[in-house]
Amino acid sequence: MKRLTFLLFVLLYCVTSARAQDSSEAPAFEIVKYYFVELITNPDRPELPKAQVDSIQAAHMANIGKMVEEKTLMLAGPFEGGGGIFILKVDSMEEAEKLAARDPAIKAGRLLTKIRPWYTTTGSFMAEEKYKDNQPNP
Repeated sequence: MKRLTFLLFVLLYCVTSARAQDSSEAPAFEIVKYYFVELITNPDRPELPKAQVDSIQAAHMANIGKMVEEKTLMLAGPFEGGGGIFILKVDSMEEAEKLAARDPAIKAGRLLTKIRPWYTTTGSFMAEEKYKDNQPNP
């Protein structure tokens, strides 16, 4: 795992260095950590009436909106066939776990999560620039 992380940093450095050579203004090389939350459809989810499933989904969407307002959610969306993704900009794995655990679909056992730290360089995650104002306050 350490070897893979090291190789990732080397690759990111090479990509960033190549970009810098192509422009007159060399961007600063800075590693940024996000938390990639895979939302997995629970194969053992409880069977619920449609109205209850719809209510959970509405609460799930409201929670997504709340995370955007809190400036912790960078990206969210469903996968074709089920499940989805959150990319969170928070300070720790514990904070990412707490945010995921409060989601109504996860609380209800409809979704499971797998959370991983995800590293990239400043400016290479395009949503980062588009949603620059959606960053947590330092």
